[in-house]
Amino acid sequence: MIGLVARNLAKQLNADQSLQDSLIYLPFSVETFVENQADEAKYLLRLANDMVSWIMDNDDVYLRVREMRLPAKYHESFLKVYEEGKKNISAIFHPEDLNHCVNSTVERKIWEVYRDVIYAVTQGKFLLVTKDELEKYKEGTVLCEASVKVRSDIPKAREIAKGCLLQTDFNHMQVTSLLLVISEAITNVLKHAEEGKMTIVQNERHVHVIVEDRGPGFDLKLLPNATLMAGYSTKKSLGQGFTLMLKMADQVLLNTSSEGSCVVLVFDYVEGGNRNENLAI
Repeated sequence: MIGLVARNLAKQLNADQSLQDSLIYLPFSVETFVENQADEAKYLLRLANDMVSWIMDNDDVYLRVREMRLPAKYHESFLKVYEEGKKNISAIFHPEDLNHCVNSTVERKIWEVYRDVIYAVTQGKFLLVTKDELEKYKEGTVLCEASVKVRSDIPKAREIAKGCLLQTDFNHMQVTSLLLVISEAITNVLKHAEEGKMTIVQNERHVHVIVEDRGPGFDLKLLPNATLMAGYSTKKSLGQGFTLMLKMADQVLLNTSSEGSCVVLVFDYVEGGNRNENLAI
């Protein structure tokens, strides 16, 4: 969120496009922001951080920014970005029910902010999708299915997955790597939901491992940490194995609502029936 606000500040200031784009990623690599205007990127991040913090704390933003005595161009840009984004920022940090989103215009915009920012930061590897968008990833030849209701179902589902994957163009070593990721996905079902189902679908270019559950859904506020911090885990998060999914799958898709969630692990074939280096052990 800080990166998105900083990018909007840069846009208001007519900064170079390269600077605008870089501000999305910098909050995840910069430890401290600065008050020195000579380093414009860090300075804009500092202003963005202040804005988000004040909104989170329900502070009087106009009073706080006046106390800062900013140069005119920064003062004007700050207030414009604040007025344009305060409802969305406030809704993110003070949500009544952020999981059950995309029904109202404001909720849809919040969902789109999470989708776009996480997609950009993960360089296209993680994508939030709607229920309608999810359907195309279920198209193809169904190789196998397995239900997951109790812990003893996890090794059973893994063996079913192994059997059908060995019939594809993946070699034995690649299947072993795939099973590590699949195990993480199906284990997460029992961490946060009542029950779930694994389906593996194959088409000409991809294998899709689809893991659906019936549960409360994922809290969107936790997604940035779950997708970007190795080892991050809470009961409502995607679990510690989510970083492994992002590392080894070509793409990870998520649809979540109050009725449950669906994670799709996308594994691409390359020419000759081999896989890329993501699955190397």
